[in-house]
Amino acid sequence: VSEVLVNVAADIAAPELVRQFAERVAVEKAAEGVWFLAGGTHNSVLIEMKDHAVLVEAPLYDGRSAAVLAEVRKLVPGKPLRYVVNSHHHFDHAGGLRTAVAEGATLVTSANAKTWWDKTMVNPNRIRPDALARSGRNASVEGVSGKRVLNDGVRSVEIFEMQGSVHAQGFLMVYLPTEKILIEADAYTPGPPNSPAPAQPNANHVNLVQNIEQNKLVVERILPLHGRMVMIADLMTAVGRK
Repeated sequence: VSEVLVNVAADIAAPELVRQFAERVAVEKAAEGVWFLAGGTHNSVLIEMKDHAVLVEAPLYDGRSAAVLAEVRKLVPGKPLRYVVNSHHHFDHAGGLRTAVAEGATLVTSANAKTWWDKTMVNPNRIRPDALARSGRNASVEGVSGKRVLNDGVRSVEIFEMQGSVHAQGFLMVYLPTEKILIEADAYTPGPPNSPAPAQPNANHVNLVQNIEQNKLVVERILPLHGRMVMIADLMTAVGRK
């Protein structure tokens, strides 16, 4: 570097698409008290409990989580967000967690990731304080090893640590036994409708089926955190089973 000029005027205009961008949350009811929150590259799932709400995934960044949380408040008015479940630590699936925790939610993550999140959640964030820094809240982080069940006497939410994944360590999936719904991220992203089975099954898809079967889960539908809601038959087709 031979020269540095500070604060030089530059004729740089943000593209129109950037100036006009706003997060959009598309709400689709998956079952009574269960909503699929899509509309972008990453999805979330809202689960209504008797006196509170559970959110699975707060991805990307603060802006996406703020838009998702606004929909949460509309869908379950008067019920606080008590838990936010993080499927795994990768940045695109975790970037909005501080915003969710600022609402007072306990972060449910893998036991492997808990120590890192304990440190991250106390980051003072001084330069441009985010929602958590502004809230003044102390974050609560809970680690899951094996299995964790949230049950309010009306609905059961089962959180499983996936075993043997090639995608991530401390990989969580969420199962609703009454609704026979599985919520997962990255282990399976559905292709277009009626897609044929690949010549070689994807290792992530195979591993997801193994975890479903090992835990004896009766799954009818999958709510993936990328892509569209599908029936379990779509996953079975993808691994060469029909």
